[in-house]
Amino acid sequence: MKLSLSALALIVCTTGCGMLMPQGQAGATNGNAQSNAAAYEVPKESQEAIRKQEKQAYDRVDEAEDESLSRLEKDALKALSISAGKDKWAEQQQTPDPASANVKNLRAAGIKMKIAPVTNSDGKAVNDDFLQLKDEATDKLSSLSRKIAEGKASAAEKKSVQDYAKHSFKLMDLRMQVMKVSMATMMSNNHVQSSSLQTMMRVANMVRTRKMMNMQLTEDDYASVRRGLERQKRAEAIAASTMGMLAAYQAVINGNGDPKALDIIADATLKAFPLETKVTDAEAKAYVGSLGENVSKVKARYEAMLRKVHGDAKYEQKFKAGIDAMFRQAEQAQTQKSIGEMAKDNMDRFKADREKCARGEPIDPGSPAAGPGCKAARQAALRGESAGGAGGAPGVAIPGQANQALGVAGAAANGDVSGALDGAAKMFPADGTVRSSLEGISALSKGDAKGALKAAIGFVPVPGLKDGLALASKLLFKI
Repeated sequence: MKLSLSALALIVCTTGCGMLMPQGQAGATNGNAQSNAAAYEVPKESQEAIRKQEKQAYDRVDEAEDESLSRLEKDALKALSISAGKDKWAEQQQTPDPASANVKNLRAAGIKMKIAPVTNSDGKAVNDDFLQLKDEATDKLSSLSRKIAEGKASAAEKKSVQDYAKHSFKLMDLRMQVMKVSMATMMSNNHVQSSSLQTMMRVANMVRTRKMMNMQLTEDDYASVRRGLERQKRAEAIAASTMGMLAAYQAVINGNGDPKALDIIADATLKAFPLETKVTDAEAKAYVGSLGENVSKVKARYEAMLRKVHGDAKYEQKFKAGIDAMFRQAEQAQTQKSIGEMAKDNMDRFKADREKCARGEPIDPGSPAAGPGCKAARQAALRGESAGGAGGAPGVAIPGQANQALGVAGAAANGDVSGALDGAAKMFPADGTVRSSLEGISALSKGDAKGALKAAIGFVPVPGLKDGLALASKLLFKI
């Protein structure tokens, strides 16, 4: 038996409300109805219409995501180019010296500097990875500004202001070099965290639809997953590069590290872009195949990491609802029933409730067996007649196309995908990269430059970038 697309939508929206029940007298063709319920077949034209609508929606999302990622990449490369002394931080300004040279010159002048969080009016950090350059001279100038304006500054205070003026432009350049990298770090890490969960949700929705409509996962489906994972790798490269650069600023300025590390990371990153990130069909199938594994475990890890980075109160307020909703989608995808299974469940409920009617037992008013038919079943039973549905119904095979498709995806997950998914075996592939991103943010917030660099090295997917970050780490920490 085939259903139109509109009928399918109606069934999905009305599961449990009697839309699939047999009509007429109690007991009329009940066995046949139950057999037919489990034998519903989604027509090919309806499946094609679903795929077409889904593709149109995904194409729009892909286009928007590509544009967003291109902007992130452009901003990150601009920030690194400014740090390397190859670009202006503002159109009206001159191209600054490389950040490494600015650090050396300001150190030689005895200017005390530090990397510190950007704070709000209450003195609290705006974001854990939003950092800025602070220096003693500028802070002192701010405190003396009123005395100078009122002519009350001492000779020594006036001299300190004059000395500051000699270095003010280099301080401004270095301040903006740090700020540009900090902004790029915050935006790109936010993107990695959110987009990885969005990718998971998108694949979960795809799996749910295929199972419900008895549709096999096709090569086009896996191509869609592959495109998403390729974008994810590109985002990871951007985030790792900017995080590594910001961590290097911390190590150089707060830890008196070698300024050459700034040049190494900036140059390695600029040479590596534009990236060509590739994901194979096997890797895409492995991603789909791993979707159902340890959903609650992965959620627990995400939640624990976010609580660690942001604190319980902030997590509860800003993140919990979204995280719960996303993982609920993934969990439901694995238990989604086909149209035939839903119809059979509805028929089983109808049959059980009609048997209750025949025995004179109360049933839920919302049951598909409620109404005049329930009363008729009781009257028939009292007359010694069959109430319909009281006897056993023949077993019916449940359509298994969706389960077969997931089985293929699960088998693919047994292949060698260690290099593609950054070591996150038997879990959502993005889990490893998000973990590194969050750990890096946590390290930055604590001033742990070594930990932040280690995290960046852990999830950067491009060998050239990884080598540059590793070399800078050795230079700074002698490891």
